[in-house]
Amino acid sequence: MVSINIDSKYIDRAENQQYKNMAIDDSRGVITDINFNNITNTITNYKTLVTAYDNDLQDVFNALTDNDKKEFDNNIKYYKNFLAQIKYPIENRNLYTTTQRYSDFNIAQHLIGYVDSEGNGVSGMERVFNEELKNANKIKSLRANINGYGQIISIEERTEGDNATLLALTIDNTIQRLAEGIAKEYIPNGAIVIMESKTGKIKAMASTPFYNANNVSLALKQQYSPLLNKALQSYEVGSVIKPLWASVFLDNGYSKNQSYNCTGTIEVNGHEYHCANNTAHGEVNMEDALKVSCNCYFINAQINSKEFYFRQMAKSMNFGDSLYLTRDYGTTSGYFPTLEELDNIGQLSSISFGQGKMLLSPVHVAAYMNIFANNGVYIYPQVAQGIYNAETKELITNLYNYSEKRVVDEKNSNDIKNMLKTVVEEGARGRACPEHLSAGGKTGTAQTGRYNENGSEILNAWFCGFYPFDNPKYTICIMLHNGGESTYTAAPIFKKLCDSLYYLI
Repeated sequence: MVSINIDSKYIDRAENQQYKNMAIDDSRGVITDINFNNITNTITNYKTLVTAYDNDLQDVFNALTDNDKKEFDNNIKYYKNFLAQIKYPIENRNLYTTTQRYSDFNIAQHLIGYVDSEGNGVSGMERVFNEELKNANKIKSLRANINGYGQIISIEERTEGDNATLLALTIDNTIQRLAEGIAKEYIPNGAIVIMESKTGKIKAMASTPFYNANNVSLALKQQYSPLLNKALQSYEVGSVIKPLWASVFLDNGYSKNQSYNCTGTIEVNGHEYHCANNTAHGEVNMEDALKVSCNCYFINAQINSKEFYFRQMAKSMNFGDSLYLTRDYGTTSGYFPTLEELDNIGQLSSISFGQGKMLLSPVHVAAYMNIFANNGVYIYPQVAQGIYNAETKELITNLYNYSEKRVVDEKNSNDIKNMLKTVVEEGARGRACPEHLSAGGKTGTAQTGRYNENGSEILNAWFCGFYPFDNPKYTICIMLHNGGESTYTAAPIFKKLCDSLYYLI
């Protein structure tokens, strides 16, 4: 007896039998936007203590979710003391507040990702920063002193852990909600990417359709693959790529004023290519060709160019490679033809107006278009800002690293930029033109070679541009898979986004 009373290991064992710890909130670190507004842990829930000797538990049972009722019954059956999560506060009961990891309508859900039943990240930022987020928050728990009959003598609410940390992204909650609202209404299957032009920081990344991170299994049964982040997937691009090839022509001595007589068709090596709807555009220079999206102009211009010009520019844009936005998180690689493939005049002709063997993600396209907002300088896009102390907001680990490179001559870039203003104001029948301030950008309607059940070809609709035109603040890319003609679908969405962003600017 004396030995038991003075030996610390026996004392610890006795205390462990006497006390029971019950977790109120888990320890996973919060993910926020760039302004430290929570993206996860935005929903407040309640827990109440249920003891082995409670007489009336009907009010608690009524407040449970359907998923928790079975576990509740088992706990009562075996006379356990436990914390029950309830949907709303109950009068005359001790309540403990906790946060829910995801709301049913969590923003930036594709970028954030989700955790499994063990609390480990499966996708998105939850996966990439799993180690940093695990055990990164203070743990709230109840410590109950229990007698030999299982009755609770006293309760102590405890907080354990020091220096909780959070993960801050480059996303801006307000811009993200704006993008998601427009995407939900107008884009059944596609993506919106909004990037801060001067920094490469992605301010919004919306992918549709949305899913509920609290019920991932349901998303597996829905159409259009809701769990895929469409902003990172690769698609046929169409004419949205033409401004880049225009800069290639200018950088290699082609005059922007050189005219070409478009008859609606052009023959190259025995194959006939067409402008949309076989439209004959007549005499066009480079600005005109971009404004009316003349395929024949670009095919004719590439005849006097060399395939390695295209390949060099494509490599500088990271086409055909994964574009990493932070640590181990990036786009699919997509595809861009090899020099051997471009040696085929048919392949080179198709690439020159955005068709052929070329697949790019919306992030790739946003990053390329951003060069015209930055005088020919390419800025690498990024999504993570840093790891911070959750209380003081002091930076612990910097995750944002600005990186740039010049890819287009400054004068030539500004020439293209001015042409893209004309495209917005006079092209696409003015559907992309904002109500306030000017913008620059380009439509793209890409043939995919795949067909719907009704026999019509699936078209990808794009619009990518920058806003406002003078001193651009945002570069915006919109992609609708099976979106029809971009003039009627993607271009008006660009206008809506610009008109909304105007009030933030």
